[in-house]
Amino acid sequence: MAEAKKKKVDITVLLLLSMLAAVIAGLIGGEAMSQIQFIGDIFFRLIQMCIPIFVMATVIKSVGGLTPQTLSGIGLKGVIIFIVSSGIAAALGIFLGVVFKPGAGAGTEAVMANANFEGEATAMMSIQDTLTSFFGNNIVASLSNGSMIQIIIFAVALGLVISFWRHEHNGECMVYDLLCETSDLLLNIIRAVMNFAPIGIFCYVSSMVGSMGMDVLLPLGKYFMVMVLGMLIMFAAYFVVCGLYCRVSPVKLAIKMTRSLVTGFTTISSAVTLPTAMEDSKKKIGIRPDVVDVLLPLGVPLNSNGVAIHMTVDALCIAQLYGIEFGPSELLTCWVICTMISFVNAATPGASLVSLTMMVPALGLPISSIGIFGGLEYPTGACRTPLNVGGDIFAAMLVAGPDGIDHDVFDGKKEYAEAA
Repeated sequence: MAEAKKKKVDITVLLLLSMLAAVIAGLIGGEAMSQIQFIGDIFFRLIQMCIPIFVMATVIKSVGGLTPQTLSGIGLKGVIIFIVSSGIAAALGIFLGVVFKPGAGAGTEAVMANANFEGEATAMMSIQDTLTSFFGNNIVASLSNGSMIQIIIFAVALGLVISFWRHEHNGECMVYDLLCETSDLLLNIIRAVMNFAPIGIFCYVSSMVGSMGMDVLLPLGKYFMVMVLGMLIMFAAYFVVCGLYCRVSPVKLAIKMTRSLVTGFTTISSAVTLPTAMEDSKKKIGIRPDVVDVLLPLGVPLNSNGVAIHMTVDALCIAQLYGIEFGPSELLTCWVICTMISFVNAATPGASLVSLTMMVPALGLPISSIGIFGGLEYPTGACRTPLNVGGDIFAAMLVAGPDGIDHDVFDGKKEYAEAA
């Protein structure tokens, strides 16, 4: 009888364990732990070296893979809802971060003394200058500088052109095929590097805790409360809006979505939850099958409201923790960057760590902050994934409208098969 394969420990469990071990080691080892920080530096550099090209290739792959019919019909309506809802989610995260200040007043001097900023500090810019800076005049320079917004805008434009080109040339496009392979290959590099994430996190966090003690850990409780509050507010708004627009009971809707939300909470993966969400959308809620079949798979990479809230709360918490003031221009930049990052949420274990590696340098925040917040993959994933999954279902309901919901299926008067 063949020897049974040992079950591989999930990377999120290892990240959480490494985070806990690093805190203990930092408190016990003190300043001596700073000698291993260079290992964490190497780990983050290995991830960062792929990020700009990976983001560009992934966005082009997602947009260029859509047909003009999808772009102009159900898909276009869905993408508009994705953009609007993600923007609202990011704005909500910024509002809560500004109001509740989850990172304020926790050992700012000690934290600043250990800050590791990437790049030079930039002067305060006007709103007009900030908006102008979103558009680059050289994509090579944008890639070299890691200007994430400029990269994404270019990628969306090229993706749209590729979509129509493929439609006119029987799906053929050498550039699209090359970029798809590039995206997949870079994802494999990121996955390989992520195998060493527990070691990188341990080295970085133990060094920080050893240097600063409990000062760096104090904001985390308030940080989680603010983030969870944002998720709950967004859920409540969705249930009310979808309930009123689609003429269904918000309470019944919440009950029918329970299985999908619990699956997302426990697996912290929208991709893993997708089959369950699609089944519940058709068989329990009664959403038109064609809408479900297009929008829910499309929403996995493009619609992550939970990530939008998570990233903005992280950004504000990190800025406050390090004593960095965000004025109107910085808040606008934060909103745009975090909204866009939610559209390219990496489909890989440790996704929030990759997202933080995109967001932190783009906002001029200290790289050292990634070690703390990147080690919280499982608890933050459990917070944001249900909203990511729920947002896709809500978007499908809004596109389908009241006439696209089979109310007999929703009310349990008949089975989905009878409505098919």
